[in-house]
Amino acid sequence: MKDTILFGDCKETLSAFLPQSARTCVTSPPYYGLRDYGTATWVGGDPNCKHRKVGKQGSNCITGHKNHDDMGSVGDYIFKSVCPLCGAVRQDSQLGLEETPEEYIESLVSVFREVRNILTDDGTLWVNLGDSYYNYRPGKGQSYPKQSVSKTKQDLPDECNKRGKKLDGLKEKDLIGIPWMFAFAMRKDGWYLRQDIIWHKPNPMPESVKDRCTKSHEYIFLFSKNRKYFYDNEAIKEPVKKDWGTRDRTKGKYHNTGTGLQPHSGLTKSYDRKNKRSVWLVPDKSHGKYGTQENEAKHRQGIHANRGDNLIAVRTKLPTQKEFVEFLRSKTKAKILAEHTDIPLTKIEHWFRFDESGFSYPSIEDWKKVRDYIDDYSVMDEGLTYYELKTDEVVVSNTKNKRSVWSVTVKPYKEAHFATYPPDLIEPCILAGSEEGDTILDPFMGAGTTAAVAKSLNRYYIGCELNKDYGNLIQRRIQDYKPVKEVAQEPTVNILDLI
Repeated sequence: MKDTILFGDCKETLSAFLPQSARTCVTSPPYYGLRDYGTATWVGGDPNCKHRKVGKQGSNCITGHKNHDDMGSVGDYIFKSVCPLCGAVRQDSQLGLEETPEEYIESLVSVFREVRNILTDDGTLWVNLGDSYYNYRPGKGQSYPKQSVSKTKQDLPDECNKRGKKLDGLKEKDLIGIPWMFAFAMRKDGWYLRQDIIWHKPNPMPESVKDRCTKSHEYIFLFSKNRKYFYDNEAIKEPVKKDWGTRDRTKGKYHNTGTGLQPHSGLTKSYDRKNKRSVWLVPDKSHGKYGTQENEAKHRQGIHANRGDNLIAVRTKLPTQKEFVEFLRSKTKAKILAEHTDIPLTKIEHWFRFDESGFSYPSIEDWKKVRDYIDDYSVMDEGLTYYELKTDEVVVSNTKNKRSVWSVTVKPYKEAHFATYPPDLIEPCILAGSEEGDTILDPFMGAGTTAAVAKSLNRYYIGCELNKDYGNLIQRRIQDYKPVKEVAQEPTVNILDLI
């Protein structure tokens, strides 16, 4: 099954995909308490009730989304289980509207447990997840909207969009820590937590906060199914920048006419100051007076002074760790070798270890001291004593390993789904986690960004989406992306046929 999206609850539809049919999974699940995607049905009660807390909600909210009341609401503005206004019972399979963070994390872990079955043994999982603030307002103040300065109830609503349920361990204004709660829960469930990647947003959503930095980052967690996994480091290497240059703002974008703000001119800026962001770019001063590693290697006396002039011994015929350890254990013991030589036992013990972190090969000198006490040592002798002399030159490359902070601007998306991640953000995930012709999984397909980028990189896609209304949207988004080059295509399933 390839190039297929199954509509419905992913906790049920994921089982339809074959085990080990996807090389990597790239996804962004619904964030905790952030949005209602309109998939609920209500049983009983008043059919004309909106099942939302009474509040002053305009047709244009501060986030810029028109008709926000019809698109979905934030936090506890919507009722998650029973509507206290009419008594209707909510039936919904979407994630993100659980009563507590712990329930939300448990739901996510159960979904990715199914994902693990679909991934190949060398598969990886990339999850983009943002954090949430706890906005519980205790006491009588809970019933008054923030905009009001009145000290009496007057005709104000009985409810506001603050969290009305007190959660143990959380205080008003607390950052909940959802991403790391999720990461640790996944690790406990058997996943290998390999890395936290920071998605740095150079153009974040403005915030008027005065007691913290403007939020300008989210997390991408890299998990692996097993200790050894596929990761194409070369596919996502970055070019080495030698000259950053100076940006000429006279050719940049101007502000909209009528705002009263002056456009950029030359190297000046329209804004003198801005709120400090949550990602701090601090210059690396570790090279001191030399400024860069290149200058230090060229001019520093000592470690770099004679680089390229010295010859070093490189052992190119060493046996594998497994071969050597099995041989050594079958012939002798560490204590015996220590008793007959002047080599410390603590050093010899490392030769007998199967774990990579604790293992080391004996030096040529040490091997010559102990080999006479080992039966049939000639089997290993050549591999352990052979070496080639090479110069200690620094290998210069035009690329460097990709860093763990990715600066990707937020991209606007005009369609109905307003929680899409930028294609540029997940392209490195797909390139590093798969090869051409592989299948990419996304259990929360949403607007179809993962599928579209997968096709553009000559991969197949499979996934799940709860909201059937996104079918046409996903198909249009996929069609916008053309593959870099054609690959052999298998018979596919039309997305709309599955609705």
